[in-house]
Amino acid sequence: MEETRTLPESVHMWSDHLAAEPPRADEMRRWMCRAGAPHHLAKCNREVYEFEVDVLDLPEVAEALPGAAPRRRPRYQAAEQQFAFMMTDLDGELSHAETGRLIRMVLHAQQGAMLGVAVTPHNYVVGIVFGAAAAAEEEPPRSLPSVPLVRDADRFTCELATALRGWLGLPSQNPGGWQPGQDQVRGAPPIVSAQRLEQVEEAAPRRREWSLPGEPPATWLGDALHPEELAYLAHGRDGQVVAEADMFESHWISAGRPPGEPADATRAYYRGLAERFELQARQLGQVARQAVRGRLLRIVLDVEQGAVYYYRFKRNEYLVGVTMNQSRVSQADERLGDLVAELLREDSRTE
Repeated sequence: MEETRTLPESVHMWSDHLAAEPPRADEMRRWMCRAGAPHHLAKCNREVYEFEVDVLDLPEVAEALPGAAPRRRPRYQAAEQQFAFMMTDLDGELSHAETGRLIRMVLHAQQGAMLGVAVTPHNYVVGIVFGAAAAAEEEPPRSLPSVPLVRDADRFTCELATALRGWLGLPSQNPGGWQPGQDQVRGAPPIVSAQRLEQVEEAAPRRREWSLPGEPPATWLGDALHPEELAYLAHGRDGQVVAEADMFESHWISAGRPPGEPADATRAYYRGLAERFELQARQLGQVARQAVRGRLLRIVLDVEQGAVYYYRFKRNEYLVGVTMNQSRVSQADERLGDLVAELLREDSRTE
């Protein structure tokens, strides 16, 4: 992220906060010149739009990327304000799970993405990235978390929010689970103690699978679970969960639940959330369409203790996944993204 790009003077900045540029304005411009920066970035605090900073005046941005144009800045501002409002609203919704505040949200569409990270409660950095973030006709279908355009901007926004917290004397919340020293090489076994490894292995077979009568067995969902990554996975259709699998009864997962809360209560909460997610996805899609083009394909709601994921893979079908391990949020996302990509490949082969 330290590599810089092109000219600092090409960075546009605007603020209506006290009719002046925000503090550290020059530092914010320098951040926007780093590799991986979103094309447009804003700060919203308690529904007040503090400032925007972008590189939309660069010819290679405005001319080459669909949806990116300086004249559309008012639309981006409106979208970012609504994005911040939705993050606050969803923070209240997710508080019932008792897994901490909502600290990061990703809205990943076909032609771009919106990315938001909380600096403090109700205080958000929101970024927009434009481009072919997930071409519908791409063959073979790509795992969405691996799309560099979105992944790099996502990590950038997380690092910026962490830096802003540092200016306030606050520690990192590790949004995305990307904090240095906690990354794991994909496919490599995690470095764990013998006791922890024994706990993980003991937890692995403790999974529950369920599907509606007439639906295929949920084994394919159960096979995707992992005690340190995906704890819950639901297949939704038209706002109804038709199959699900979870590991909520394993000792590894139950240790993170409030004392005395049974697995059935956790399961019922996430099943209800998965069914409500269809409506939430439509609302979030309306917000994203003000800024980026194409259908909304992926949503990440990253809380202090894990994350909730939404992936659309057919017109009226989707998957909802849950992890309760903050240090493995990105790995759980990749696991689910790979599964959806495989489902799309299988679907294309049967057509």
